[in-house]
Amino acid sequence: MSGGNGLLAASDLDQTLVFSARSAGVDVAGLVEVEEYEGRVISYVTPAAWALLGDLVASGRFLPVTTRTPEQYARIRWPGAPPRYAVCANGGVLLVDGAPDAAWAQVVRDRLSGCAPLVQVHAELARLAGELVTAVPGSEDPAVRSVPGLFGYLVLREGQRPELEGARLGDLTARLDRWGYAVSLQGRKLYAVPRPLTKSAAVAEVVSRRGATGFVSAGDSLLDVDLLVAARAARRPRHGELLRAGWEHPGVELTAATGAAAGEEIARWLAGAVG
Repeated sequence: MSGGNGLLAASDLDQTLVFSARSAGVDVAGLVEVEEYEGRVISYVTPAAWALLGDLVASGRFLPVTTRTPEQYARIRWPGAPPRYAVCANGGVLLVDGAPDAAWAQVVRDRLSGCAPLVQVHAELARLAGELVTAVPGSEDPAVRSVPGLFGYLVLREGQRPELEGARLGDLTARLDRWGYAVSLQGRKLYAVPRPLTKSAAVAEVVSRRGATGFVSAGDSLLDVDLLVAARAARRPRHGELLRAGWEHPGVELTAATGAAAGEEIARWLAGAVG
């Protein structure tokens, strides 16, 4: 690739660059709307972050990296045309010009062949969902969902997260670890992801295809750890799962701000790092 320093900017989206009204930390009236779902605006960025993302996307060096499914990712609105490459489903799907890449899909299938069957994990999440409904009288059933062939997740209902945190989460993490899965609690979603399914592996594939010299990255959750560690340099926001876990690593710096302001800070750093 020509121009700049040959680096790509690979970043997580939710709670790293884009934010819900609850997590933004500011009045959303002054923010840019970047996602709608079922007639409601559900994600925002600051005006400055929107402009910075526009520059990043236009440069061809920005790579969105998300645990969202391709369908969920497609709801995100970008300044101008969307990035050519995008990593979805925690590295399980590589989108090229909006279409899943078949060659990468085969690589992923081969890597996951040694993990416990997803149906087994789905059953464990369903068992946990039953416990949470019992523990929080009057609450709705958590939604047990899966991305076929890749990973499972639980969508928690009001009041259920406090009942999950602590012993229940620790027990689930230990059990799924024996099956070859990692557990990550992000907002209302509890993910169970095969350990070989990583964001960094998919990013490395894009780096290779683009002829880039490497990448810088940003992320806020345990599922972003491999992405942060593999980067030339990285940032994480002063909020989120990694902050709660007390996770630190050389070369991975914290933002000064929190919420949507942290997203703006990260967007500015990414733009400068690949400029």
